[in-house]
Amino acid sequence: MRVVRNVGYLKKRQRGTRIMIALGLSGLFGSVALTFLQQLLYVYLAYALLITGFLFFNAGMQQWAKWNRRPRPDELLDSALRRLNDRYTLVHLPEIPEGWRPEHVLIWPGGILNITTRELAGRIVVKGTRWRRLDRLFIRLLTFGGPPLGNPTIECQRQMEALRTFLQQRDLPGADLVEGLIVFLNDQAQLEVIESPITVVTRKELLEAVRMLGTERRLSQGEIDEIVAALSQGEQVEGPISLATRVPAKTK
Repeated sequence: MRVVRNVGYLKKRQRGTRIMIALGLSGLFGSVALTFLQQLLYVYLAYALLITGFLFFNAGMQQWAKWNRRPRPDELLDSALRRLNDRYTLVHLPEIPEGWRPEHVLIWPGGILNITTRELAGRIVVKGTRWRRLDRLFIRLLTFGGPPLGNPTIECQRQMEALRTFLQQRDLPGADLVEGLIVFLNDQAQLEVIESPITVVTRKELLEAVRMLGTERRLSQGEIDEIVAALSQGEQVEGPISLATRVPAKTK
């Protein structure tokens, strides 16, 4: 499999995460300092800083789990799909300026796949477009600063629409071939899919799910290269790089 990675965008998100955490900590420590000033105005200001600092810190920690923790979602996808041959190209963080930006797009002769990821553990239930976490309250409190569940279905649908619009506006092929897939990357995730308009799988099921999409040729190699080139714009973009189909053995 070939891989393209927008390193410039990745570094930008990592810097933004560090800034959010720094602002959150500044607000929290600032609120503590203001409590020593025995005036009502400063007490109100301390509460405002406490709430603002907490929100920034929590949001920053959630983003840290996504963009800074190793292995990152893009690295986990590379590992799960590396056994695919070079007819498949996986573009991470493509430069799509409008709409809900897709984060992982797989292009192959059979079509284009938008992959929406989540890093949550625990029991997760989806029915239609409704998602629920069924963890106990104690577990939720322990993972409060971790990645949120949100609504992967709505997110994936909006990413697919942004991808179709991007292709259509540039007169590129494949806009009618865009499909979606939701992947839970944490091996501790327990999925209960009652019904879903979009396929939902775990990381261990991902490779088989992609292979089941078929290899019927609907895009030529020239069209694939054209789509990949359009999605590979931006600063510090690496690739396409061919991955080895097996992880190299560690030398002692």
